[in-house]
Amino acid sequence: MKDDNVILRVDDLRKYFPIKKGLFKRVVGNVKAVDGISFFVRKGETVGVVGESGCGKTTAGRCIVRVMEPTSGQVQFRRGGQMVDLLALSKHEMKKARQEIQMIFQDPFSSLDPRMTVKKIIAEPLDIHKIGTRQEQEERVKELMSHVGLGAYQLERYPHEFSGGQRQRIGIARALALNPSFIVCDEPVSALDVSVQAQVINLLSDLQEQFDLTYLFIAHDLSVVEHVSDRIMVMYVGQVVEMTTSKSLYTNPKHPYTEALLQAIPIADPRSRRDFRPLEGNVPDPSNPPPGCKFHTRCPYVQDICKREPPELRELKGMHDHFVACHRAEELELQGIQSRTAVSRSS
Repeated sequence: MKDDNVILRVDDLRKYFPIKKGLFKRVVGNVKAVDGISFFVRKGETVGVVGESGCGKTTAGRCIVRVMEPTSGQVQFRRGGQMVDLLALSKHEMKKARQEIQMIFQDPFSSLDPRMTVKKIIAEPLDIHKIGTRQEQEERVKELMSHVGLGAYQLERYPHEFSGGQRQRIGIARALALNPSFIVCDEPVSALDVSVQAQVINLLSDLQEQFDLTYLFIAHDLSVVEHVSDRIMVMYVGQVVEMTTSKSLYTNPKHPYTEALLQAIPIADPRSRRDFRPLEGNVPDPSNPPPGCKFHTRCPYVQDICKREPPELRELKGMHDHFVACHRAEELELQGIQSRTAVSRSS
């Protein structure tokens, strides 16, 4: 891997939320929402982030763009050919960096100011960064509206006059206003109807090709992530448990949790017979995680070493770009999508 291809590198990122009790609100513990994740994103690719609700994927995305201040770690972003630690920047310097790194939020209903017209919403980043005259800003807004499939005649309308899919298009236009090179997409289609999801996903793919964008695509729907991602990162209780190419993850998973997620994907064939084994137990409390591997309390392949020693995220031998945090990754033969759909069917 050429280091010049990497646009974002995250090292040991942590976000802890303090638990306070008593009259004096003393800190008695921490909720470890993001607990030491490390990964990289290459220029021009889409990296999907999946996991159960509460695994820390949205918190990680918000910490990367510093919408939320992380507890510790490094977030290095390529600016002008140099890798810069975003977490070490002052507020003024970070404001400049946000011209290149933007975020599309999950809920198009709450992420748009209901008191502002579409024109003002999309032009707001240009206003904040003092880019262009009023006339130039208006032309830029019209151009962006066209790119996301909306018309200039809708500029003076308010968010409540649009459908959910149209509102998300407005949010996408706002994210594109400053010509960013990297965008964090925080579950951009989860609040939309299924019929609209494909339209927005196709739009994001077209914009990526048109503007040479790089995406960190956060989602809980594995079928969505499969179609948009070059590589996929699986998170569990604040940690990365597996990361590899989309094809490799779906056909050759190496972590038991990934296998369980894949088995939960429904197959559109009523005749198929599946060896489906639902996970037992509950997700561990992130304020008091178990020792060793955090997944060992639910893992069907657990052994004593899993209960004692936390596994390190490592690249598997002979498998380029396939990283996994499991003691038994080399010896387990886990079931992927292809092998599962190939199970014999009843006539």
